[in-house]
Amino acid sequence: MNDMYLWDSNIFRYFGQENTNLMLHLKFVEPDEIALPSVVVAEILKGRSEFALKAEPHQLPSAHKLLFQTQKVLNKFKVEIFDEQCLSVMEKLKRKHNSKKRHADMLIAATAISGNHILVTRNKKHFEDLLPKMQIENWIDDKPNK
Repeated sequence: MNDMYLWDSNIFRYFGQENTNLMLHLKFVEPDEIALPSVVVAEILKGRSEFALKAEPHQLPSAHKLLFQTQKVLNKFKVEIFDEQCLSVMEKLKRKHNSKKRHADMLIAATAISGNHILVTRNKKHFEDLLPKMQIENWIDDKPNK
């Protein structure tokens, strides 16, 4: 059985929008069964930080407010840290697959494999050749089958 459900950054975004289908899935999952891969946290903070640094002058106050609101929400989640075991899995994935894969997708897949987690993403196609089908779920387009 899986240890946790790891959310891709697109799922975190839908969580912030209170997506109806995602909220349905959450009724069947304990909060401590959900985690964010550390690479997803890095992606989210990078995007928010770049916006806070590069926003047009009139957008600066809202960009900085959004950065800290996002940080607050991120702090509510468990984080699955990319560790040495993940690195070992990633090296195997790189040897097995062509290097055209997005680096972040490889990091996320390695984190899911090393912890035997299920990856929750709307971008299933990005991971179909990296993860077994039973380790990928889409909580945005697929209804809960509970």
